[in-house]
Amino acid sequence: MENRSIAERFGIPHAFNPDLTPRQALISVAGALARILLGSTLFALWGVMTARILEPIQSRFLQVVVFSLLVLVFLLLFVSLMLAIAAAVRRLFTRVA
Repeated sequence: MENRSIAERFGIPHAFNPDLTPRQALISVAGALARILLGSTLFALWGVMTARILEPIQSRFLQVVVFSLLVLVFLLLFVSLMLAIAAAVRRLFTRVA
């Protein structure tokens, strides 16, 4: 009989490695929560700021141009945030292992 974990024997799909130590699992959960909370906060603040920026602009064309630029900047910030969190989790994993 092979010495495999339950996930390996039954092919259970999983997002986290089922063979994590408790400390590694805690780091993974903290990373997931950081992604959710910081991403949601960025989205909420960016939405309010975008509404405040677009409100005084009278021209529909300029609103579309400014909105498009703001969406691009938001996407860059969001991707940067997610990459930074992933790098922090990876760094913590290497310290623990």
